[in-house]
Amino acid sequence: MNVKYVCSAGLLSLAPLAHADGGDRAMMERVYVSLGGYSVFRADSTMSLVEKNLGVGAALSPTDTLGLDIESTVLKLDAHYRISPTSQIAASWYRFDTDSSKTLRTSVDWVDPDGNQITIDAGSEVSSSMLYDIVKVGYYWSFHHTDKVELSFGGGLHISKFEVDLDVKTDSTGNPTTQESRRVAHTVPLPTLGIALNYRINPSLYWFLKAEGFYMKYDDWDGSYSETQLGIEYAIMDNVGIGAALASDSLSASETTSAYKFEYDNKLNGINLFVSWFM
Repeated sequence: MNVKYVCSAGLLSLAPLAHADGGDRAMMERVYVSLGGYSVFRADSTMSLVEKNLGVGAALSPTDTLGLDIESTVLKLDAHYRISPTSQIAASWYRFDTDSSKTLRTSVDWVDPDGNQITIDAGSEVSSSMLYDIVKVGYYWSFHHTDKVELSFGGGLHISKFEVDLDVKTDSTGNPTTQESRRVAHTVPLPTLGIALNYRINPSLYWFLKAEGFYMKYDDWDGSYSETQLGIEYAIMDNVGIGAALASDSLSASETTSAYKFEYDNKLNGINLFVSWFM
């Protein structure tokens, strides 16, 4: 099995530096958990699934063509456990899960369960669903730390699950049909590297900049992913904080099998409003 990956350097959020009692929170806290709503205000997505020998084919927009609502608010969870003042284990999770039923305004090229090229005609009623699930875990080491600044370096695992399914309910004349499309689903673990920056403004307020990225080829898959965030957090109590972060996510993936070629490109921009608990 030929596995090749290139992990690009980025910035990952690690230990927040603010604490309501004026202590050095980055050196004191052992556990940190934040729970928030990740609200996507802009989503640019395209995908195509065609018979392998026909090439890329025409790309479609899940939002415009299929009526799938990606611009929504989803739950986002972040956590870390500090093993020592200079090292920690971190984790993050969020997912988009949407479905829709819509009458197509334009024809769509797709592949049936046998791998044959099909065209779903304009006027057909199509039921569709899409799942995008992200889990991240990693270990990070703080190589520079003062009362104001903490810089960290580490590595981890990014697990991305993507699934899309189209089913034709009626054809372009309105007659029921038993035609079904292929479901595309795959889960790929991806190694990552990153660095982190946190800056304390005062004992109760800090800002952070974080991002990560990778490129990977794995068997039939070829993909890249990047994420950046710029945020601020304020400790309203000794163990509770509130914060907000602007976020940008980008995923490009393709899969080529003996039967079909699938391509997906997804760019999300949003804001994450969260409440944190630490001790």
